[in-house]
Amino acid sequence: MLWFAAAGLIVAGVALFVAAPFGGIFSATRKTTKELEHERLEHERALAVQGLRELEFDREMGKLSDADYESLRAGLEARALDAMAALEKISAAERRPSSARVAQPRREEPAIPATPPPLSRVTPIGSARNIHYCAQCGTRTARDAKFCLECGTPVRGAGRATGWSD
Repeated sequence: MLWFAAAGLIVAGVALFVAAPFGGIFSATRKTTKELEHERLEHERALAVQGLRELEFDREMGKLSDADYESLRAGLEARALDAMAALEKISAAERRPSSARVAQPRREEPAIPATPPPLSRVTPIGSARNIHYCAQCGTRTARDAKFCLECGTPVRGAGRATGWSD
């Protein structure tokens, strides 16, 4: 009789352990609808950006014609932009002060230039000389970087530094 009780406890423990990821007894927090929507939009954006990367790779490998590339790229870009716009809308709604809160004065953040500064204004001494910008997303990249760390786009300046052709 003791064996049956022990076996029953083991089976119950295993069942609870297996069911825990499905939001059973052990789920400590529940996500709100806003959090779930934000995660869904982030996932949608990430899928579209990854699709764009793979599309670019397939084109570079010669697997796609220019017409196919353009039609597929347009759809993926629209998908990514829609997700980004929805994420921005959610972020703007969260930042908007409610009537219950006291409005705080907004600090102005320094503007990030869309294009890199001309070489004549770059300091010739120090690490500022080795900074470049990604043509795709505008993120600062190192001079010897082959790919942008933010979007994964090949950095064109890396080919010139190593002697490769664009």
